[in-house]
Amino acid sequence: MGDRRETKRHQFSATAEVVDMGSGASISSRAADLSEKGCYLDSLNPFVIGSNVKVRIFWAGVTFTCSAVVRDSQTGMGMGVAFTDLDDAQKALIASWIEKLDSSPGANLTPGPPLEPAKPTPPPDGDDSLTVKLIDLLNKKGLLTSHDVTTLLRNRTL
Repeated sequence: MGDRRETKRHQFSATAEVVDMGSGASISSRAADLSEKGCYLDSLNPFVIGSNVKVRIFWAGVTFTCSAVVRDSQTGMGMGVAFTDLDDAQKALIASWIEKLDSSPGANLTPGPPLEPAKPTPPPDGDDSLTVKLIDLLNKKGLLTSHDVTTLLRNRTL
């Protein structure tokens, strides 16, 4: 399947919060691959495709808040969201972040506030149980980031 994106994605890493507008469920996440139209949100338990969400992204001392819709969702990895109904101020903020990312190599690696510990998805079989428990423990102790957890669970390698 080909790439359906309309705009260029920019490497990005920022703390994010996502709230499902239907259920009120909230997820702490890491925003990645920012574009003018949306971003990717790392999450072990992402919302389902079509979910209407409220996204808050914290980066470079500024908070960006908008409505979005989940366009892609993969358990254990994350979700792609498309921003909806952006006003001129929101569009200008995204444009300024993208300009900063393009002009300053490494700017996208600015750490945000620490995330809440991620909760791993239950393993499909007993063989993965110890691995998932170990990854969860290392994350709770602050030795792994949410991105590390997602990568380890995706690849199932230590």
